[in-house]
Amino acid sequence: MEDQNKFSIKGVIQKLKEYVENYTNLAYLKFVRRISKIIPGMAVSIISLLFAFFVVFYLSMALAFYIGELFKSYAMGFAITGLFFVLLILLVAMLRKAIKKLLTDICVRIFMRLHNDDDDDE
Repeated sequence: MEDQNKFSIKGVIQKLKEYVENYTNLAYLKFVRRISKIIPGMAVSIISLLFAFFVVFYLSMALAFYIGELFKSYAMGFAITGLFFVLLILLVAMLRKAIKKLLTDICVRIFMRLHNDDDDDE
């Protein structure tokens, strides 16, 4: 009975070292799990953006040629299409604060969903 009440400092230190090592391993595994969810999502988003760029590029080329045919001047078609994109750039510049807020809200929702998924797994 007396042996059970006694404890050694070495034993406590050893248990503390094990605890720190286990906690470090757990933190690393949580980090790996979160990264393994984020990186594929980013990769899919980048690939989607790349395809969207090509779609917009080819559609704008088609629009420029179509307008060029209507005005019997390809230069005019490309100028009008270019003007359309300049107007889009100006619109984005005027709405940049609202766009930033929207993107921030989307990012927060995504990260909170990932965080909540991690909490559910535990």
